[in-house]
Amino acid sequence: MSASGGSALIDEGSGPPLVVFHGWNGSNHNVLRWLPALTPRFRVIVPDLPGCNGVPSLPARHTAEAYADWGARFMDEIGLRSAHVGGLCSGTAIALALAARAPARVDGLLLHTPFLRPALIRPAIRLQLALLASPIGGLFGPLRRSTLLATAHRLLFANAAEVEAPQLAHDQADLLRADVRAGRELARDLLRGDRVAGLRDWRRPVAVLLAEHDAFVDAARTAALVRESAPHAHIEVIPGGHGWTPAYVAAQQAALERLAPTLG
Repeated sequence: MSASGGSALIDEGSGPPLVVFHGWNGSNHNVLRWLPALTPRFRVIVPDLPGCNGVPSLPARHTAEAYADWGARFMDEIGLRSAHVGGLCSGTAIALALAARAPARVDGLLLHTPFLRPALIRPAIRLQLALLASPIGGLFGPLRRSTLLATAHRLLFANAAEVEAPQLAHDQADLLRADVRAGRELARDLLRGDRVAGLRDWRRPVAVLLAEHDAFVDAARTAALVRESAPHAHIEVIPGGHGWTPAYVAAQQAALERLAPTLG
């Protein structure tokens, strides 16, 4: 396995390492807009995950735990005994799985839009995941190859109206390069996995970023569960939804700048 898994690897900044796992069927491009806030304090390392952006898929079923095991091997390959670990959306499930499986290797957690348990995922997104995990999910391959259908899908499920055109085009390109089996298997795992117990056991730093009207998770209930499960957590809830407008990006960057020092 090459350090980049066969694709570009983001490795920028200086300081303690921070390994970030991107979102479902995405690429490390998802995390580019985090860099100005984090690279002054951390060495930010973002691989493309197996089954995404043309990277070969895993031989095993694509669960958060399988990705966490891959993440540990990735850290070995680039010479990291431990690191802060972050995630975006489904990537947070991978970060939490890695913290549960190898706690000594995780110095702190940075969770953007955490997927803590299925009940906190918005109904439209749960429906999307359920359809993908079902036999009908095999139709997702042809759907993603149609820009019109893929855009309609994102308008329905992912607040695409709030996403700038270049970002939306890149997301579509990521879909085309993603492995359908990997996406379906991870979708099934997200519908079943509950990460709250791992968060309750976590005693090291944890920082959480949520958008108030996020399309993917119920931000208010997620924030309440984080406060209950990890009272030491630092939480930032920013205005807006799960989109990439200039206002959202500015608020996200300011929140990440405030959260970064809390990770130590």
